[in-house]
Amino acid sequence: MLFKEVFLQAAAAIWEHRFRAGLTMLGIAWGIVTVVILMAYGQGFRMALVVGFRNAVSDGTARLRGGQTSSQVGGERAGRRILLKEEDVEALRQLGTVKYVSPEYLESLPLVYGTRSTTAGVRGVAPEYGLMRSETAGDGRFINAEDCEKHRRVAFVGTDVAKKLFSNIPPVGQTIRIAGLSFEVVGVLAQKAQLSSYFYPDSMSVFIPHTTMKSMFAQEYCDYVVYQAVQPSAQDVTLRQVREVLAARHRFDARDERAVGADTSAEIMSVVDGMAGGLMVVLVFIGSLTLMIGGVGVMNIMMVSVQERTREIGVRKALGARRRHILVQFLLEGIAITFAGGLVGIVLSFAIVKAVGVLPFIAGLIGDPSRSTDIHLLMSAPILVTATTILSLTGLVSGLWPAFRASRLDPIEALRYE
Repeated sequence: MLFKEVFLQAAAAIWEHRFRAGLTMLGIAWGIVTVVILMAYGQGFRMALVVGFRNAVSDGTARLRGGQTSSQVGGERAGRRILLKEEDVEALRQLGTVKYVSPEYLESLPLVYGTRSTTAGVRGVAPEYGLMRSETAGDGRFINAEDCEKHRRVAFVGTDVAKKLFSNIPPVGQTIRIAGLSFEVVGVLAQKAQLSSYFYPDSMSVFIPHTTMKSMFAQEYCDYVVYQAVQPSAQDVTLRQVREVLAARHRFDARDERAVGADTSAEIMSVVDGMAGGLMVVLVFIGSLTLMIGGVGVMNIMMVSVQERTREIGVRKALGARRRHILVQFLLEGIAITFAGGLVGIVLSFAIVKAVGVLPFIAGLIGDPSRSTDIHLLMSAPILVTATTILSLTGLVSGLWPAFRASRLDPIEALRYE
């Protein structure tokens, strides 16, 4: 019951000076709005990057490239060149942990349609490649297994290639010439947001059957081998098994990472998380400083309150109130002002996030009509938890020193205070 009375006295004190408390709450509200909005911006920035990079490499996907051995194994010298072949692709296809796998041949070649011409990246791939790299058809279809089996001269073209060669003419069914050879266009890539590429962007690429590409240029070795793990969460295990298979076939140490290089989706996502995480730390720091300024306002008003109520504190102590009672009362007042301001700030933050919605980022730059790579302000439970934690610390720190000072007042000196 005693603490209930202390709480009611704290509420009465705030109500008695409600105008002054209200102004202080505005400072706290502005601080919490700053924290929440900046964190929502940081989370939206991360999601924009994730969308852009995942369109280049889906979860669980890895790209393998031949390298050079760095150690001697089984009598083979170090520094030996490792080149990947389609036989390696077939061997990886037998692994139970590999969901999809495709060879990839790359060439920069001239393309001609009628009087129009351009240069684009030509990729010789298997049908599974489209599933791993999100090559969704906006019109027509992607290359299929029958195209590869029959070495058909068919092409799936990127959006920018289609615009340069065909303008407003429907591309599907048209015939283009790639390096002087005729190819029928069977599909056009849907508009795709993409932030990274190890060759031409997909919008400036043309995809043809790997068997056709191999026979056209008599290519014996793959530029890359792309695969996707059955379980993206077990990508490390899959990569280890893939290295073991390739090590057995090419006679190198499976632990030799330089023999076969690998770029995995997990590594790319860790880079994205590092970039977004660094920005988030800076934004939270800036927002916290703004909130701390509001906390200084709470501390000042509580110090004024202690000074104004010095005689009251003396009377209460003379009547038997203990230090902890005085401490709790003033601490409650400081925390109540802080949390009331914080509640107003969170409501304002929801309103601002809903009103603003999306901020321009890179969608216009990369031609993303869906605006998925713009910054969508996002409110989430982690943001609210973080903001509440910062708010709690601010309220505790702001109210603790005035409350401690009030509890340490000498009752006799307090009764003499004018």
